[in-house]
Amino acid sequence: MARHPIYVVLELPEPVATAVLAIRRRYDPRLAGFPAEITVAGSSGVGPLRAEQAVEPVLECLQHIADTCLPIRLRFAGLRRFASGPVTWLAPADPAPLLALHQRLAGSGLAFAPHRFEFTPHCSVCSTALDPAQQAQLLAEPVPAGTFELSRLALYAVVDVSPQLLHRVERRQAH
Repeated sequence: MARHPIYVVLELPEPVATAVLAIRRRYDPRLAGFPAEITVAGSSGVGPLRAEQAVEPVLECLQHIADTCLPIRLRFAGLRRFASGPVTWLAPADPAPLLALHQRLAGSGLAFAPHRFEFTPHCSVCSTALDPAQQAQLLAEPVPAGTFELSRLALYAVVDVSPQLLHRVERRQAH
């Protein structure tokens, strides 16, 4: 596939994506250069897709998962911070559908690198250490409002700390 880490993500729709990127620009300009998304394989639970896999079988598998698991209706409930580091993130009100999607990916037969952290469904908004006043300000930011629908998986490679879109997989309409 590619020689760089490949992540499976759910891209956030508008206007939620714009709201997430606005928070990132205020607190973590480097992270603002990444798409507004929820990583479902690569950053926790299972690691990135292993590069030695052929593209077509991976895309076929992702298409089947998209067709059977998407769309996911979601809303964010609040901002949280991981105890293990500086990452601040938006927590889904109901993580169950994201956990189920992650389990489907992990059990799909696709090859993933190992990862040391348990899967926690989240959307990162800041990955840098902030001083206590900035951290308090970030945690007080308004959470993007409303329920939205996630209907597209995407594969991104990170090359020289920049995201590169490789493929998008949309849920097909049932006939």
